Amino acid sequence: MERSRAEVGAEEEMARLKERHTEIERRLAELERHLSLTSDEQLERVQLKKEKLRSKDRIAILAQQTKAA
Repeated sequence: MERSRAEVGAEEEMARLKERHTEIERRLAELERHLSLTSDEQLERVQLKKEKLRSKDRIAILAQQTKAA
């Protein structure tokens, strides 16, 4: 059975989001190794955690959509 354009697009987006999620995890781990964070690093950490959650939520939605299709 051939996949639809939407399914292919969803799978590509999911792969991109997973890669970004991994990048975020690496950077957060790097920040966590610091004994203290500058105010810029603290802000970056908060923003990265929010982005990580958004990407995780979007991955879950896409996975559900592709499973249902």
